[in-house]
Amino acid sequence: MNPLGTNPRFTIVLAIFCSLSMVLAAKITYLMIFSHEFLSNEGHKRSTRMIETMPVRGTIFDRFNQPLAVSTPVSTLWVNPKQFAPTNQQALMLQEHLDIDDSMTRKLILNAQDKSFAYLARRINPELANKITKLSIPGIYERLEYKRYYPQSSMLAQTLGFTNIDQKGIEGIELMYNHKLSGMPGIEEHTLNLHKRVTREIVVHKPINPGDNLHLTIDSTLQYYVEKALIKGLKSNAAKSVSAILIHAKTGEILALSTMPSFNPNARRSFNAELIRNRVFTDVYEPGSVIKPFSMAAVLTANIIDKNAIIQIAPGFVKINGYTIRDVGRDTQLDLAGIIRRSSNVGMSKIAIPTGGAVISQLLTELGFGNNTSIYFPGESVGTVPVNRTWSDIATASLSYGYSLSVNLAQLAQAYTVFANDGDLIPLSIIKGEAQPPRNVISSEVANSVLDMMVHAVDGPGAGGKRAAIDGYVIAGKSGTSRKASSGGYKNNKYRAMFVGIAPANAPEFIMAVVVDEPTANGYFGGAIAAPIFKDVLTDALRIRNIPRDERQTFPAANAHPRTEPPGAV
Repeated sequence: MNPLGTNPRFTIVLAIFCSLSMVLAAKITYLMIFSHEFLSNEGHKRSTRMIETMPVRGTIFDRFNQPLAVSTPVSTLWVNPKQFAPTNQQALMLQEHLDIDDSMTRKLILNAQDKSFAYLARRINPELANKITKLSIPGIYERLEYKRYYPQSSMLAQTLGFTNIDQKGIEGIELMYNHKLSGMPGIEEHTLNLHKRVTREIVVHKPINPGDNLHLTIDSTLQYYVEKALIKGLKSNAAKSVSAILIHAKTGEILALSTMPSFNPNARRSFNAELIRNRVFTDVYEPGSVIKPFSMAAVLTANIIDKNAIIQIAPGFVKINGYTIRDVGRDTQLDLAGIIRRSSNVGMSKIAIPTGGAVISQLLTELGFGNNTSIYFPGESVGTVPVNRTWSDIATASLSYGYSLSVNLAQLAQAYTVFANDGDLIPLSIIKGEAQPPRNVISSEVANSVLDMMVHAVDGPGAGGKRAAIDGYVIAGKSGTSRKASSGGYKNNKYRAMFVGIAPANAPEFIMAVVVDEPTANGYFGGAIAAPIFKDVLTDALRIRNIPRDERQTFPAANAHPRTEPPGAV
């Protein structure tokens, strides 16, 4: 018997083994020397994961640091379909915790095999997400995200707007300042365990840059009283909608604005697209008689009509270019202040025609009508101001009492600042610290004269705005009523009732503009429908801001003592 060393078969086996060992050693040496970097990178890829970390969106505050929009941490579960392989028991537990059926599980496994990412559950409670991750199901990963929440529910909803599921602003302030609120995501590198679960953070490649906070000019307390009054006005007048904007008379800061009915941005499934629109900026319409103070300012500036003139009003109508213009009142004659006090279309037409439509149109344009307000709110409609090469008498007349142009409510409130600031127009602002400088539009003499007239439009005999009067304060304002236009002319029995007022008139603090769309109860005139809403809000606002009462209850107006014998009808 030959020893093992001389056994041919053993020798052959040994030779093969040695050869294979040498080849393997050579291969290992080659890989270690020449493929080290490649293999290291491949191993790194399999044991680590690059994760984008989402920044927290900035908080929106009111002027007194009351939070209006906040972001709360939530968890999102996602899967890698190539790794996702739950057992039957795990699938049942997923169905129980996440309310997903077996068909969705199969879809994630079968229909997304060419992908490495698919959502399993978005923005869920972190505690629930923790229960799911503890099941150790291969291919399930957790990601920290944020959910936008509005603590005040429906308050200021159309102005704040809202975000989509990815925390991008898509309406209102959230959209306007999305770039500032969003921040920038970070990138982190995490290690994975044998079950492909994220274990710990190892490298921050890009730090998170959280979104900036915003501080609005809004006063939440005043906002509450505005919305309370609008809801009351909406119901009592059986109206389609009611909108209002309240601003600080001296700075142009928006203190409150709202449209009713409103919506709750926290209840996305019940959204009604019609309620999302911020009508203060988006809706334009013919303003009617609330334009008359500006037409009067143009008349006084042109100085063509005698300031002491008495205008013939009887028989209560006038024919111009074949059209009949009528007054609601039954006045025989009026001075200039009386035209504003009684809201006379006949009187305004008679003093506007000699002044000229071009003069009135130019002033309206300088006041900001036909242009964006300084807010540039998303979806803002600028309206139109007619600019004619030649002005017919009827075109001039209709413009002078608020027809043939279209405006939004914010433009009206901004334009009325000229009467509270000696002729200076104060641009609107809604972000603290972003106020813009005023610019002079009319003389202080003209501004104060028209302001005096508007005081008597509230407290004078036969005043159209008497329901806006507040005991102990001097109020200036102008009511307006306009028929709603349609493609074929004007709608039957469809009106907008408006009121714009300044309080107190002798030391302006607030300006508020109100519009009631399609009131169907209590009439439709602005003095009867919109003026009481102004009164409700300003009664509370003056009290809250501790504005001193004026016990005199009188305010000198231009032409306070009209001449009894007219120098001639105009």
